[in-house]
Amino acid sequence: MTHYCFSPAFMAALTTLSFLGATSRSPAASDTNPAALPAFRYHGVVLAADQLRYRPHDDVIYPTVVRAEGRIAKPLGKLYMFYAPHDVPGGICLAYADKPEGPWHEHTNNPVITRDWPPHYKVSHVSGPDAVWSAEEGKLLLYFHGENPVTRLASSPDGIHFSYEGAVVSTAMFSGLSEASYGRVFRHPLPGCDNRYIMLLMGNDAGTRRIYLAWSKDGRKWETRRTPLMDPPPDTDQVAGAVYLPWGGRHYLVAHANDSQANFNEGFDLYLAETDAAFERVRHLGKFFARTTVSPTNPAVMSPCFIEDDGRLCLFFNIGPRLRNKIALALAEVRPVR
Repeated sequence: MTHYCFSPAFMAALTTLSFLGATSRSPAASDTNPAALPAFRYHGVVLAADQLRYRPHDDVIYPTVVRAEGRIAKPLGKLYMFYAPHDVPGGICLAYADKPEGPWHEHTNNPVITRDWPPHYKVSHVSGPDAVWSAEEGKLLLYFHGENPVTRLASSPDGIHFSYEGAVVSTAMFSGLSEASYGRVFRHPLPGCDNRYIMLLMGNDAGTRRIYLAWSKDGRKWETRRTPLMDPPPDTDQVAGAVYLPWGGRHYLVAHANDSQANFNEGFDLYLAETDAAFERVRHLGKFFARTTVSPTNPAVMSPCFIEDDGRLCLFFNIGPRLRNKIALALAEVRPVR
């Protein structure tokens, strides 16, 4: 399973029911309606740096939430959240809870992955975690960056004790990038590819952040498309943090984007796009979740992560100013049209 941790019954419903008017037409259809996706209600902050023992900075970013119940023996909670500070020294951290709303509890021995892991690497910081459960292996695959040109992998049967698996994606696998980081990994077979996983990652192309695609059968050996999958949406010039959201038999992408000419560090909203099963064509559909939904003065919503819980679609994301980010939650009730 991946970020969206959907149960088999829930996934079956997504592909067989018509949700809020969703159709089964291709991404080229002219009547695509972003409202076909459920509307989210802002719930509030669920994790902030001032609540934590491990606090090298006043921010926590890039939540990735996976279901531990039924997978990990004697888990600390039903749900595990991995997150990190943004700046040096970073550190991949764990929190746990029994429901999306929390309360979320900090693991006592954070960080579970540090910037110095002899004899494997020693870097300025590690951040940007992304956790995927491999049912075939019975373990978590956790991706993270350090430094920004390199995406690394560690694996764990319990989400606490990790084995280093190596650097799996780097800028050398693309054309002209200075960063290849903030990857999100999902289970999705690409037509004509013998793959199990895809990765959506941020590539820095001469100062412009775009979304790039990679794919893998085992989560360790990756092939890449050297050119961008997705450019910034209209009226923006930077895009990152993309996630894959299958819905109603269609393939959606949700990512944060902003106009850096107006303010490089603020003005981020979540945007929606649609792609095809092969992830070859992308069509922008507009804003998905605006920063002002949180409050009129909130400068950013970033780094989305979806999970399903008890018939609800849960959206975790960052809010607040750069280097003072908090992790927040929005909820959507999933009700099929009758």
